[in-house]
Amino acid sequence: MTNRTLVVSIDALITADIPVLRQLPNLGRVMEHASWITDIECIYPTLTYPCHATIATGCWPDRTGINNNEIPDFFAKGRMDWYWWREAIQVPTVVDFARQAGLTASTVTWPVMCASGAEYNIGEIWAPREEDDPTPWFTRANSPAVEEIFQANKHMLRWMKTPQMDEFAAKCAADIIRAHRPDLMLLHLSYVDHQRHRLGVHGDLEHAFRFIDGQMGLVLDALEETGGVENTNIVLLGDHGQLYCDEMFHLNALFHRLGWLQTAEDGSLADYQVYAANCSLSAHIYLRPEVDREMVYCVLLEQQKKYPKYLERIFTKEEAAQMHLTGDFDFVIEAGDRVCFGRALDGEQLITSVNDIKEYKPSVSTHGHLPWKGDKPPFIVAGPNAVSGRIIHGGRLIDHAPTILRLLGLEPIGMDGHPVDALVRP
Repeated sequence: MTNRTLVVSIDALITADIPVLRQLPNLGRVMEHASWITDIECIYPTLTYPCHATIATGCWPDRTGINNNEIPDFFAKGRMDWYWWREAIQVPTVVDFARQAGLTASTVTWPVMCASGAEYNIGEIWAPREEDDPTPWFTRANSPAVEEIFQANKHMLRWMKTPQMDEFAAKCAADIIRAHRPDLMLLHLSYVDHQRHRLGVHGDLEHAFRFIDGQMGLVLDALEETGGVENTNIVLLGDHGQLYCDEMFHLNALFHRLGWLQTAEDGSLADYQVYAANCSLSAHIYLRPEVDREMVYCVLLEQQKKYPKYLERIFTKEEAAQMHLTGDFDFVIEAGDRVCFGRALDGEQLITSVNDIKEYKPSVSTHGHLPWKGDKPPFIVAGPNAVSGRIIHGGRLIDHAPTILRLLGLEPIGMDGHPVDALVRP
């Protein structure tokens, strides 16, 4: 008999949070007999969507095809679309493996899992504007079997904002467990990440963790009512850490000064020869086909010497590929210590304080950095198929999916990662 498995991603959970988890009423209950891996090596860039695609597939970004949160659309008016849809992932997911084995699956606000193929799927997606009705977007993203659950809970949504998204997700997850009892569930909760952006990596996050613990209580209650928490494998994991940042460097403003991009009268992008796609603490540099790549590389190296505090590393496409990061870009730039990249185009101001501009998550700390920097996430397992009381120091994000499949009694095939058998009962 397969023991059901619940995988909960607590966005931006880091190894240093383990003592906090152990003291909470609900998460502490999971931790009591858990084993864990500390300081997981992530992927580049350490952004939520690429990380979650790797967690769900056991593959590096050069195989998943997900290398950023946002789909590059440099001329978009307003916000770019994100990699919301499962079809963007180029390899099988744990959901595919479960369904092929005849198991039922659920994904709840898990990144890059809209239309995931799970029988009971609630997508992570939002409408273009805060005032828009989210129903049409979720109708496309969700599976038909959860329509009533979505309709009953959609009033909790406030666009892409947290904690409302997490309240919605936890309630939907609990309702799905009670109604359908899936063998595998993937659940994503993002409030800790949002609060780390606002308060800092090691800020006062007591409220955030107590909130997440309350949402976990709803889910654990549903498990208890439908067969018992003790009969469920529970995985708690983080996707990335964060780094503190004080200043914002605007690469496209620099490129504007260099004559590499042009703006329209309204300040929007009119055309470009070289463009930086933002990854917060790194950036992907795209060139038009006719642009001399070697010339751009030489100029970028010159700018690095001019701004050494802000431009830490310039990787060629080939060097990025050695870190399993590929795409249509030609270079990758890593920001310097306590620096993040901004989106300004006009060239008037290259450097600003993160407190002087309002945009997506510059804040006190952020991510998108090289995977060996800063605090790193843990991987925690508990339940009937998990070993109890074992601590392993150091692991890899690509090993999560095969380990999850092993908890389900399934054999991973074709993944870059390998099961951590030391965490799974034989």
